[in-house]
Amino acid sequence: MGVQLDAGGGDKKVKPNINVTPLVDVVLVLLIIFMLVIPNMQEGVAVELFKAKNAEKDADDAEPVVVSVALGDDPDEVTYHIGEDQVTRDALVATLQELHAADPSQHLLFRGDSRIPYGKIRDVFHECQNVGFAYIQLSVGAQKESWEEGA
Repeated sequence: MGVQLDAGGGDKKVKPNINVTPLVDVVLVLLIIFMLVIPNMQEGVAVELFKAKNAEKDADDAEPVVVSVALGDDPDEVTYHIGEDQVTRDALVATLQELHAADPSQHLLFRGDSRIPYGKIRDVFHECQNVGFAYIQLSVGAQKESWEEGA
């Protein structure tokens, strides 16, 4: 048994030697970037959701109609959205009536910004109920156990 050391000599052949250290460095940097960026990605209109304990996502396969009540550019302005499309409040109700007439078993996902007074959000929710949707789900954010009640 012997070890061949490259000490010079006459017959030099190219020996492949792959350095994986730069590859590992790049993969780790990408992993860290994805770990930081992906939790901050949010679907749809930016809405600060109400906090709730035991917030669970429904396992239903059907895509619900998403209704969002959000703050506009002006802090006193309330905007209404169906999916990503901004509509007026009257157009919101009219569109929901059309969607419900097309499919009465359609689910509705209601998202409200916690910075908007509760009365305004409740009025829009009540209008969604009056349209006739049987399945209205409320979208809430998860509340950590250490947070104070009502915060």
